[in-house]
Amino acid sequence: MFLWIIVALVMFSVIVLVHEFGHFKTARIFWVKVYEFGLGIPPKAKKLWKDKHWTEYTLNWFPIWWFVRLKWENLNYFLIYDKDKKSYPQEELKQILESDIEIFDKLWNSISEDDRKKLLIELNKNQDKDNLVNKSYWQQSIIILAWVFMNFLFAIIIFTILFTVWVKPIWINDKIATNLDIMMFPTIEQSIEKWLLIENPWIYLYPLTWSLADKSGIKNDDLLLKIDWNTVTNSDEVKNLISKSSWKELIFEIDRKWKKENINIKIWTDWKIWSYLAPNIKYNKEFEYQYNLPKSFLIASKEVYNESLLTFKALWTLVSKLTFPNTKKEREEAVESMSWPVWIISVVNDAMKWWFSIILILASLISINLWVFNLLPIPALDWWRFLFMTINEIIRKVTWKKWIPPHIEWLIHLSFFVLLIFLSIIVTYNDVVKIVN
Repeated sequence: MFLWIIVALVMFSVIVLVHEFGHFKTARIFWVKVYEFGLGIPPKAKKLWKDKHWTEYTLNWFPIWWFVRLKWENLNYFLIYDKDKKSYPQEELKQILESDIEIFDKLWNSISEDDRKKLLIELNKNQDKDNLVNKSYWQQSIIILAWVFMNFLFAIIIFTILFTVWVKPIWINDKIATNLDIMMFPTIEQSIEKWLLIENPWIYLYPLTWSLADKSGIKNDDLLLKIDWNTVTNSDEVKNLISKSSWKELIFEIDRKWKKENINIKIWTDWKIWSYLAPNIKYNKEFEYQYNLPKSFLIASKEVYNESLLTFKALWTLVSKLTFPNTKKEREEAVESMSWPVWIISVVNDAMKWWFSIILILASLISINLWVFNLLPIPALDWWRFLFMTINEIIRKVTWKKWIPPHIEWLIHLSFFVLLIFLSIIVTYNDVVKIVN
């Protein structure tokens, strides 16, 4: 009963582990101290062990995430004031703390000699060589953006394995218009080109209730073979033949459950029979992808790249419908399409009814979505931290000062982190409602 829950949680944890391992490994390469590598969202439940680099591996109370805590991702920042209630610049603090000048904290309490010594110890830690912020700009950038490479590589490895063993497309994309050649969810046109869908002659009819077609005896799923003994192969031919037959009675030859019948329909002046037309397309059950290992790697790399572009496009479409919808229903549909790990668990449950490759495909798609999501310029996410760092580095080169002080940057990240948690709760509630319904 709970097997699908376990599989989904393990799958999601592995993907996030790959993401955080990128930060962890690059931090180790550049000699940045890693305080903690944790499973789950704090508070801490148990310390599992500590390695020779003094990194703690911990288990936290909400085991659905991984995180890496690096040494001094932001420098220690202290607000110290003079007698006129004016704060000292951070670069002058060491000199001030070592002097005999009377100084005050933000509550206007005089700072004692013992507190000066403690502040100096913490302030001197800002100069430690194993601090993240004391590394060069390019080293910090690699550590912060390591997840891009890791999640991208993880998805490529999965698809390489699948394309080498064998894999089928998981669905046909009829929602997002694109010219990208995506193997896992091609468009209808691409599916026909690849022979995933086999387009046969003749047309399926689905008459509207009380329409001319309905009153004449046409039923749903009737296969239209001929009109007045003219074989029809697509919907355009059907429309063309009917449009030339005002006030004429046409003979419709249909196939109804492998029995042929002729139905006479007299066309009126509007040249319509009021029926939906559907192409006679069949799914090719024998279709699959399978290549040698080198070709699989190349195709997998292209697949991950194209799926990433499609994810960006889908995300932009979602945001557009949420912020500037054409109709109220369009916004409701956009909200309905938003999903989180709870919904992923439900999808995995369905996937396990088919074959294990579906689960691997979902894992790669989530990995792609994770790195695309982190590329959004939203505070608290890695890309925004990189953007902050880049802007600060440019301004520092010019003015020798940071654009945004560390404590302000920290508050911005914290505020948006709380906002993201709040939004995740709303989306999770939406997922639970979907599953219950």
